[in-house]
Amino acid sequence: MLRPLTRDDLPAWAGVLAAAEAVDRTGEHFNEADLAEEMDNPEIEVGKDMVGAFDGPDMVGYFSILPRGEGEGLYKIHVEGSVVPERRGEGIGTLLRDAMITRAEAAYAERGGELPLKLMATGKSDNTAQADLFESAGFTGERWNFVMRTSLDTVAEPPVLAEGYELRPYDDSRADDMRVAHNAAFTAHHPNFTPWTEATWKQWVTESRNFRPDLSFLVVRAGTDDIVGYLQSNEFDAYFEATGRREAYVGKLGVLAEHRGRGIAAALLGHSLVAYRDAGYDEASLDVDSENPTGALGIYERAGFEVESRWTNYQRVAG
Repeated sequence: MLRPLTRDDLPAWAGVLAAAEAVDRTGEHFNEADLAEEMDNPEIEVGKDMVGAFDGPDMVGYFSILPRGEGEGLYKIHVEGSVVPERRGEGIGTLLRDAMITRAEAAYAERGGELPLKLMATGKSDNTAQADLFESAGFTGERWNFVMRTSLDTVAEPPVLAEGYELRPYDDSRADDMRVAHNAAFTAHHPNFTPWTEATWKQWVTESRNFRPDLSFLVVRAGTDDIVGYLQSNEFDAYFEATGRREAYVGKLGVLAEHRGRGIAAALLGHSLVAYRDAGYDEASLDVDSENPTGALGIYERAGFEVESRWTNYQRVAG
């Protein structure tokens, strides 16, 4: 039976995700507080956009959709789901997938449906069963991402920031300025980027329980408040609960195009790694597009990050 998820289902939902991670080894961990925050997202419709599969009282899988809005002349909706490992191969995943697509198409129609619809999903590249499930519904692999990680046991001194720039700590008064800078840094140069609205930025970044403003930094042009680079950090307490290690996650790192090539990203990253170490973190991680046109992969490798896993971005475009 499929039915919408409610807050009463948070423990069961967290259990489904934990069971899936134990087998799929995604490295992603979620607790009930994380899932409650997802339910608070103003972009989703509780009662429709998060659905569980139940066998009697037992939750055996779920799907969720997240409308992201317009980008690249498309209307984008992120979709995801999973089935507990012991019930895979019984058709539950197919049932959830088809219901997920139906719901995403309905959400698209509710929002006007003027642009072509693009459904987006992400999964570990070595999960062939998941790939088959997506591909049999018309999804194709579009791009690939790496999750990278580094220990903070030994951290090099950060590169010196180039003359003409200043490093500043993030403060809440710059929340929307950082969003504007992020959209400017990525919109024209990164395929598959969806600009962030004020609402989505607040929900997922500056007002998220996982955001760590004291470990986030800005680079401005000397003598001005003009942001030319930024690094935004998160910490997921569910990761510590599952592993016993504190992880600092580089959520956003960007430099405006006209200021690239001056070592700003490397200086931001190096400064942040020192700050993470000094704050008592054990490791740092991040996610990077394998074809990032700014050379980010090389910056991360030089800072000591190593590839931990490879992920496929799936897409299905209609209309």
